[in-house]
Amino acid sequence: MRTRRPHAALAFLLSLAIGGCAAKAQELAKEEAPAPLTRVVRLSIRVVGNGGDAYLELPLAQSDEHQTISNEKILGRGFRVEQVMRDGNRLAVLTYPKLEGPRRITYEFTAAMVASTVPVVPVPVSKGGEPPEDDRVWLRPTKQLQSTSPIVREKLIGFAGPKLVEGEDDAIKLAWALSSSGFRRKPDGSKTVLKAVRTGHASDKGLDRLFATFLRTSGVPSRPVIGVEVGRAKAKSRFAHWVEVKSGGRWAPMSVPRDQWGKLPARYVKLAHGDRPFLVRDGVGSVSFHWKVAKPVTTSEATP
Repeated sequence: MRTRRPHAALAFLLSLAIGGCAAKAQELAKEEAPAPLTRVVRLSIRVVGNGGDAYLELPLAQSDEHQTISNEKILGRGFRVEQVMRDGNRLAVLTYPKLEGPRRITYEFTAAMVASTVPVVPVPVSKGGEPPEDDRVWLRPTKQLQSTSPIVREKLIGFAGPKLVEGEDDAIKLAWALSSSGFRRKPDGSKTVLKAVRTGHASDKGLDRLFATFLRTSGVPSRPVIGVEVGRAKAKSRFAHWVEVKSGGRWAPMSVPRDQWGKLPARYVKLAHGDRPFLVRDGVGSVSFHWKVAKPVTTSEATP
């Protein structure tokens, strides 16, 4: 009688080899995965009342594939605090009736960030059709993104016309090329779209606004983003700005002055998107604020 033990032994050894390869692959994946950049972020806001009903809107960070937010707390010190969702942003609405004199508000959270990449799928210029209802808000002209202005349309058509003849039909690439090569980048350049189109130069913030505006003019949903940079121990300004572009059903982070195409470095925390100021305020005399960023205290450091 023939025995099948050699075949069974071979199968057993083969299963061990496959299992070992899978385990090794998992170990390598764990080793290659970068450790998140973790920081404790504190925002201190000083509000001086003038006797009116004080109203403030503060954007709150949200967890997503790029960042994980934890240990969040808001100290209103007399302000009534209510959290609301608006256009995908999480906001803290703070109110104080008949506020007199100074008051301080503290917003603190821990953020763990990893560098993220979103593939940028081409959007044909000739796509046409009605956009989905959720995307229409990101196509409308706003105070800072004058996408229906005649001089903006003229600038875009004048640049894109020859490119379309050459075969370039990606609206995102055309808007990127116009924003990056069609304007002089200057530290003191224009921050507004219409002035940049007239003068031919723009600041970093202005270049990203131009990019978002040309995208909306082309029918591609886009929105400015305001965030905070936490990678440096000390910084003159913590604010960071970039653009999110709707591509392939996802929002891809992009920035013309930083040459970030579908990428967001780990050192940035997103706070809010849309053409909005950082703090919306009403009924107050003055508002000032400052950021503090620190590494989290480990258990060993906290134990004496």
